[in-house]
Amino acid sequence: MKQMWTRSENNILATLQDVVALQSVNPDLPGGNHGECLMVDFISRFFKEIELPCQEYEVLPGRNNIVASLEGQDPSRVLLFECHMDTASVGVMTIPPFEPHIREGLLYGRGSCDTKAGGVAMIHAMKRIKESGEKPPCTIQFAGAVDEEYLFRGALDLAANLKAEAVVVAEPTDLSVIRAHKGVARFKIRIEGIAAHSSKPYLGVNAIVKMAQLITDIEREVLPTFQEKDHPLTGGPTLNIGVISGGAQVNFVPDSCTIEIDRRVIPGEIAEQTLSIFEKILSHAKTKDPDLKVKLEDPFLLDGAMETPEDSRIVQVASDASQTVIGNSTITGVPYGTDASKFTAVGIPAIVLGPGSIDQAHGAVEWVECSQVLQAVDIYQAIMMNFH
Repeated sequence: MKQMWTRSENNILATLQDVVALQSVNPDLPGGNHGECLMVDFISRFFKEIELPCQEYEVLPGRNNIVASLEGQDPSRVLLFECHMDTASVGVMTIPPFEPHIREGLLYGRGSCDTKAGGVAMIHAMKRIKESGEKPPCTIQFAGAVDEEYLFRGALDLAANLKAEAVVVAEPTDLSVIRAHKGVARFKIRIEGIAAHSSKPYLGVNAIVKMAQLITDIEREVLPTFQEKDHPLTGGPTLNIGVISGGAQVNFVPDSCTIEIDRRVIPGEIAEQTLSIFEKILSHAKTKDPDLKVKLEDPFLLDGAMETPEDSRIVQVASDASQTVIGNSTITGVPYGTDASKFTAVGIPAIVLGPGSIDQAHGAVEWVECSQVLQAVDIYQAIMMNFH
């Protein structure tokens, strides 16, 4: 197929174009046919060309994390740079998702912002150091992780098996240093009714109607509790009922209805413990309606919040690097989750830092500012060379 886009003369931006052109939609999302395998192949070739050792670790069938190493003056110390290789689905996009055009300083395409730009900047920072011949203070590792867009299984595997003093995670932060973010509990609530013909609805039990009442109960009971909680960097907890499904056709009384809930947790909260109020609401609902058959299913995702102290070495080194490269440094928090919390959960300090804005991630038109990508290379390189 003829290439429809023009490759940049800048080597870093050209690399980013190359990887954006690779389809790496998460296989658990619509359109995810290839997974991260094309990204793994590309990264492997990249490090082979600059003669840095690289290893693959199977996380899921046919889906491997990849880890490259640049030996430092003290090989016993490791600073990890991590980036997920999967992207969100492309069904909502209104531009060609895998044609990485550059127009007016913006590079377009799925994954350009979230988060191939950060990953490319990381590997080019390592390349610069390798080609300079100067050794960083400690060993630098780059890890490309699978499955961030679904269940974080790649990062969980890395956190369980790699040893590092600190971790820098690539996500679109507009080059701000993120030291705190929210976690999440995701789960389903299911109500069982009794099917009947819609001409005689009194012979059945309408699960959708009962769920409507339960949703009202949930919002009335849960939302006020958030007023008592806040975090200076991430804001307060949130609740979103994102999916509702039930019924077979319009002339049936629906015999089941299910909702899916996304409960964002802030630093200091424990994701598992946020379920207790929902269990109380269901118990109270069954007391009021003894015929109600409702179940809170086991969560399909529990992910902790993340917070790294501002005076930790990785936060301060990253802040200094940003100040040097772009003339300012912002240390803050964000309301979304990332791979970083998997590392802080096992006691490894982590930050999130990368080019691009989260506002463009997962969007119909995804792009990243080319200038930020180039600045990110400088910032990552400075962190690598100054993490003493």
